[in-house]
Amino acid sequence: MIPLPDGGGYVVDTPGLREIGMWALSSEHLDMCFPEIRPHVTQCRFADCTHTVEPGCAVKQAVERGDVSPERYASYLKLRDELEEAEF
Repeated sequence: MIPLPDGGGYVVDTPGLREIGMWALSSEHLDMCFPEIRPHVTQCRFADCTHTVEPGCAVKQAVERGDVSPERYASYLKLRDELEEAEF
């Protein structure tokens, strides 16, 4: 495990392991795992906003303004889909 600069996470070499899951994380709490998304969550129109289709979503607005990168938002959406699929 190699720490990234500025406490930005870790790079882990996992020989023989092709995939790592997100155990005990619900789709509704995924937004808290994205530091650039987190500040916008409380500004959404709806408290239970999924940041996918709701009107008045501050996260989607932040992406449109360039405050959140489209790549990171796409990553959030992909992970959210995976978590939602696993929850059912």
